[in-house]
Amino acid sequence: MKPVLVVGAGQLGLMMAAAGARFGIPVDRMDHVTGELVPGTSNLRLTMPLDEIEQRYDIITAELEHLGDTPLLNSVKATKSWQNAAAFEILPTREKQKRMLDELQVATAPWQFLNNQDDLLNAHAELGDKLVVKSIRDGYDGKGQWRPVAGQSHDIPAEAFGGLIAEAMVDFSREVSLVGARFANGEYYFFPLTENYHHEGILRYSLGPAPKTEDLQADAQTMLSKIMEHLDYVGVMAMECFQTEQGLIVNELAPRVHNSGHWTQAGSDYSQFDLHLSALTGAAVPHQPKRFPVTVMLNLIGCEWNAEWQALPGIQCYWYGKERRDKRKLGHINLSASSVEELVAHCEGLMPYLDEEHKGFLAEAVALLNAS
Repeated sequence: MKPVLVVGAGQLGLMMAAAGARFGIPVDRMDHVTGELVPGTSNLRLTMPLDEIEQRYDIITAELEHLGDTPLLNSVKATKSWQNAAAFEILPTREKQKRMLDELQVATAPWQFLNNQDDLLNAHAELGDKLVVKSIRDGYDGKGQWRPVAGQSHDIPAEAFGGLIAEAMVDFSREVSLVGARFANGEYYFFPLTENYHHEGILRYSLGPAPKTEDLQADAQTMLSKIMEHLDYVGVMAMECFQTEQGLIVNELAPRVHNSGHWTQAGSDYSQFDLHLSALTGAAVPHQPKRFPVTVMLNLIGCEWNAEWQALPGIQCYWYGKERRDKRKLGHINLSASSVEELVAHCEGLMPYLDEEHKGFLAEAVALLNAS
């Protein structure tokens, strides 16, 4: 089998490369800024002409949807190996994504496009006093977002208008996500819903499967199936939702493996990375993978590496090898066990090895486990 190329040289591509090695699928990465190739899980940097890249790789996918409009990336997306062109055209732009959801009658927050300050006033009048304003491109981990309140001053830059949407503030009980895949033959595969907790726009921890979501799973699968079929999508896609009294409301879609699916590395014997590569290459998937009752995924944000993490029971630690910066995702820890009681014990055993911020988020996860 010819190698798979992942556009982007970050942690998602790194974990895809590690998963590929399990199945004998070589997975290399491309730095989407420099164009350099990074073979497998190494840190080598190589150069290769585009015609050789197209000849070498049957499948080119991406670990991020916000690819930008550069000669390099436009050339890559013009190759016959580039996968899911429609999804990477529509989903990175929030306005296009919202219009698609409305067209498919998939529930999402009421919204409007903002050309100017007057449009913001109209949005308050039609959508409510409290809004979430988002950049239509490149906003992630809380970046490019504002929460203006009617009648109060706001800090939205004047030059940002024309590239913004406003959404009605949604009254929700929790955030959940669904990670699933569509295969080229039209078959679907879904993981259980995941419960996610964000702080300052950054995912801090996830519980997978999410407690008490059995009655939501079928609806979520129907929604994501409709979206993937519409886009003729092949591979893993993630759908982030708000759980409301009226049901699930889609917040965002990602045409790739996703941070909220990292728990599947420990909570299932077939991870989201395995699933993505299987769908892209047409490999077989086990219909009944073994799963733990529940798994906690704790993101490691802006902290120092601690070698003792790996020695603790019930823990898988993934460290991305990035330069440390505040609020930067530097790794994650998966904790899994055969019972909730055992998992709580693993979490409590990890607590002394965390800084106060991460200890606080893990304590919240433990409280949710105990309540489940």
